Amino acid sequence: MTRLMTKDAALGLAGTCAALAIWELSARSGVIDPRVFPSPSIAIRETAERLDAATVLEHVGWSLLRVLSGFLLGAAAGAFVGIAAGWYRLFGLVARPLIELLRPIPPLAWIPLAIIWFGLGEPSKFFIIFLAAFFPVVTAAYHGISNIDPILLRAARTFGLTGMPLLLRVAVPAASPDLATGVRIGWGLSFGVLVAAELIAADRGLGYLIINERNTGGSVGVIVVGILLIGFMNLVTDAAIGSAIQRWIGRWQGS
Repeated sequence: MTRLMTKDAALGLAGTCAALAIWELSARSGVIDPRVFPSPSIAIRETAERLDAATVLEHVGWSLLRVLSGFLLGAAAGAFVGIAAGWYRLFGLVARPLIELLRPIPPLAWIPLAIIWFGLGEPSKFFIIFLAAFFPVVTAAYHGISNIDPILLRAARTFGLTGMPLLLRVAVPAASPDLATGVRIGWGLSFGVLVAAELIAADRGLGYLIINERNTGGSVGVIVVGILLIGFMNLVTDAAIGSAIQRWIGRWQGS
């Protein structure tokens, strides 16, 4: 499985490089107007002229910190609520309608309430990213727990497993593929709302960099580099998470 994930990551990287090469050639040949949509090389050059490497890394670090913080909180809460809703019928009857009511609401719609509840600091940004991660994970966890083969549970009970040991040692590992899917989706969506989250009075981060360049009439190249950096961060981290999940699921299924 690890070799498969490595191969998939390599194919993804190769596809990304090919797309960038096509983009570069299209801009250089005049198919794309470089003034509106500069090629990667022009965008990188413009960014290097306006920003030093330390500043760019600072923006990357702040964005990654926000994504990681909001995602970990959202994924942990989503896994807990989803597993509880799927395992305990009464709790599921109460929680599921509320989750389905709130799930279709875009995280961006929560920005005014986030500012009212948490102010203009980091917690409001974490909250927007939290929502992006929470709903895919809670839905996947609920689906995984609710669709466990009853024969597997009956077999475990014949060995004396009941209650919490049955949940943790049998049900959660059996639901881990669904849970892993939710985690991957939630991680990608966390990056998807990053720019919106950094609209909330941020002075650092890639979202801030992109919006600030637009508002001040700055370089289109810097905007393009900011967008590419968000995509590259997601690509690399998603491949790492996928590899870790494959080892995690393989260990549980093997045991």
